[in-house]
Amino acid sequence: MKALHPLLEDIAARSSRSDASRTDPVPLVELVHCLRPQRGDADIDAQGRIRILIDVLRSRPQLATGLRDYLSAILAARNHFFVYAESGILGNTGFFTELSHRIANRLLPPALDARFLRDLIEEVFDHDDDARWLASLPLDLWSDLLDVLGFNDAPPTAGYLQIRNEMAEALRVLACRLAALGLEPDLVRYYPALSQYESPFLAQQREFETVIVGMQLALTDAAVDWPDSAHADVLLDQCADALNRIGKLSREAGAAVKLSWHLTRAYQIIERMRAMLGLLMPQPREQKLPSARGFFIGLVDAECRRNSVRELVTSVTDLLSLQITEHASKTGEHYVTRDRGEFYAMFRAAAGAGVIVGFMALIKMFIAMLHLPPLWEALGFSLNYGFGFVLVHLLGFTIATKQPAMTAATLAAALDPRNNGASPAEEMSELIVQVCRSQFVAIAGNVLLAFITSLGIAYAWAAIAGSPPVNADKAQHLLHDLHPLFSMALPHAAIAGVCLFLSGLVSGYYDNKSIYNRVPDRLRRVKWLRRVLGEARLERLANYVEHNLGALAGNFIFGCMLGSMGTLGFLLGLPLDIRHVTFGAANFAYGLQALNFQVWWSEAAVLALGVILVGLTNLAVSFSLAMYVALKSRRVRYADTHGLLRILLRRMRARPRDFFWPPKDTVDS
Repeated sequence: MKALHPLLEDIAARSSRSDASRTDPVPLVELVHCLRPQRGDADIDAQGRIRILIDVLRSRPQLATGLRDYLSAILAARNHFFVYAESGILGNTGFFTELSHRIANRLLPPALDARFLRDLIEEVFDHDDDARWLASLPLDLWSDLLDVLGFNDAPPTAGYLQIRNEMAEALRVLACRLAALGLEPDLVRYYPALSQYESPFLAQQREFETVIVGMQLALTDAAVDWPDSAHADVLLDQCADALNRIGKLSREAGAAVKLSWHLTRAYQIIERMRAMLGLLMPQPREQKLPSARGFFIGLVDAECRRNSVRELVTSVTDLLSLQITEHASKTGEHYVTRDRGEFYAMFRAAAGAGVIVGFMALIKMFIAMLHLPPLWEALGFSLNYGFGFVLVHLLGFTIATKQPAMTAATLAAALDPRNNGASPAEEMSELIVQVCRSQFVAIAGNVLLAFITSLGIAYAWAAIAGSPPVNADKAQHLLHDLHPLFSMALPHAAIAGVCLFLSGLVSGYYDNKSIYNRVPDRLRRVKWLRRVLGEARLERLANYVEHNLGALAGNFIFGCMLGSMGTLGFLLGLPLDIRHVTFGAANFAYGLQALNFQVWWSEAAVLALGVILVGLTNLAVSFSLAMYVALKSRRVRYADTHGLLRILLRRMRARPRDFFWPPKDTVDS
């Protein structure tokens, strides 16, 4: 702060000149640098610096007058339109164009243009946390600063007049842009009333034109009354209601990045129009100052994040991620058992999958024995896993580790306050108990039948071929890969958990895509399919695709990820591979049979523990990732889960059996 006095004297000297130095932004950059708290300092430091500035200006009024004239000259010399109409609002370029534009600006920042206020804000507030420390300044400090500068005194300065005039023009342009957005085909498709009846998007443009014209007349002629903006506010509310309705309808009809882009942009325009309308209309100073402070800080924050890739991805993909997890949660409802009938049905479905996995593990070992080139070996593994998992789904069976990515979305949907109004902790705890025992019986069915099936295949193969399907060296390798301490079993199980999580997202994505692109309806219009299958079979195919496209795609992609992970690690020179609990149980059986069970019981127990730990790692990683994404997409806060853990612990102490076996008094759903 030692440089504050000379800096203010230099600014005062510049304000009296008539050359270009009067609007030179360098002194303003240095002034903000003096006022900005150092990194790591508390916000109280920023308040102290502003108070020092106010004291200096009060003690030397000529410096306050000079600073006011300097700021007014800079504001009057700059074009404000882009900062009011575009800063913090998505453009009409589209998501991927904007993404590439922001990445390019991060690598090579754009040149500053002295003609625009937007570039001045970016030059002056060039730290990412500038908006934070500005927001930490109390309102009375802002009021004192404006008072000492004399901005509240009449007559209005040239800078104030520039702000008012350009804000009115920006409001007119935003009204036109909002009207055009209301006619976008992606919005009209969900809400046909926008084209069939009087659209609030078009009506607001006409109303705002009337308000702006009346406002400009009132500014130039004191005898003219200010226009009433109440109807304009009502029309903006109607536009927001239409956008909310479209967002809700997209849950059933699917969503896309383009739709999310239009909705986000429309919301941002409405918010900006409301803010500027409130600033332009006459109101008492105590009401206008908080709005002006928030508007200014919002512009600074938007410019600080203008080239933020993370901000763009988060703001645009929120709706899409919600739709993906929404579809995943609907699928996850089928993985929750509520009574003993569903519990036994889940065991049968998991047992059927375990039988198929026993054969898949054998085919995988035969492909490995061919010693194919890495690319072809990865293709063979991927097709084996992919078609195997698709077959599991087609037969109505279930892979236990596929469930967490779906059930996590179901739990997040139950926690969503928008669905329940409040967080029903007791109901949530019951749902978690049901999920736990559903997961337990599914893993039990997968592991037991995979082990038994593989053991049966190995003995049958040995009886027919005279030798086990794997030799002793391969058997030792299979068993070593399951050791929880002396192998990479658990890290590789975590990688498999990530693949499971990604497959859940793939399933939700393709379910959403099927609905949004109306794939079943388009299938019904394929003429050659109608000729080959006939009308009835084509209808059944379309209905099946409507309800199962996501699951089929997720299972196949999951198989490809598992099959290619080891080859990817080989190509990158990294220890990448996967360990899956069901395949681990199958490999355990093949290894034991090949060694004729000549394994110490303690070693066999450790290997069995390794299989269990692999399963727990698969579940923990996939469930935690899926739960995080599902909660984030629904904006569920930690406070919404308050008390849930305590209820679960009490339930565990009172009735631990419920987590593994359904009680007798469970009523059929």
